[in-house]
Amino acid sequence: MHILYLNPNSILGTTDKILRQRGHAVFFRTTCADALELLRRQNFDAVVIEDEKENTEILDFTARAHQWQPATPVFLANDSGPELPIALEEFADR
Repeated sequence: MHILYLNPNSILGTTDKILRQRGHAVFFRTTCADALELLRRQNFDAVVIEDEKENTEILDFTARAHQWQPATPVFLANDSGPELPIALEEFADR
């Protein structure tokens, strides 16, 4: 799977490591603007956001992501926990 991974904290978390270990192509971005630019140019199987704060910038990013790629699911890694890779793979199998 091609996954856009947004983490505004500018660090690669355990979610990124787990996704890469499971063989997924992960495209890491630290700002919503950079992630949106990449989303405009490429198609992704999923978008993963890892941010502990719920802020308007993340909400705006999510709305725009759905506008540009409505079929692409958006996951919040901090809400999904270790089940995230399994959920992504089950979703892709549909």
